Amino acid sequence: MSQGDLLTEFDFGPRGRLALYTNRVVLHGADAMETVPLAHLASVRVAFEREPSKLNWAVALLVVALILALVSRPLQDWMLELAGKVATSGGRESLETALFSIFTALGRLARLLFPFAMLLAAGAVALLVFFWLGLTTLTLSFAATERTYPVRGRNRLLEQFAEAVAEQLSAPRGRSGT
Repeated sequence: MSQGDLLTEFDFGPRGRLALYTNRVVLHGADAMETVPLAHLASVRVAFEREPSKLNWAVALLVVALILALVSRPLQDWMLELAGKVATSGGRESLETALFSIFTALGRLARLLFPFAMLLAAGAVALLVFFWLGLTTLTLSFAATERTYPVRGRNRLLEQFAEAVAEQLSAPRGRSGT
């Protein structure tokens, strides 16, 4: 295989870089290198996609967060009211103490539901951000397999790299190194 000239490259940052030569594509990773001759490459695809599962999870988390936030205060008030009734009522002392402790603990637990709901809402917002950013994915297809190289967000440089690979694929096979 001849050296060929470097036509273009795409940098993935710490994950490595893809380099297109006149006769091959080379992935230079942090601890590995892979060379694919263009003759073995069947097609190249680049697409910007949003992951609907991230949106689904974000909506579900927001619904759960809203329910927890709405239930937190009434549940806390109810448990503290029950604890107050137990404290003022007469009866066996050990049962009163146990019920008072249980209702007080449940009231304190209900107080934690609102901060937990806020954490869930923050996680949902993060998922919404990742959904909105989406992925630009370069897919190199071979006869029996394919390699995908995803990048967060809409990445025009990866699209340009894919166009350069497609141009090399569509170039006549007789010329090498020009």
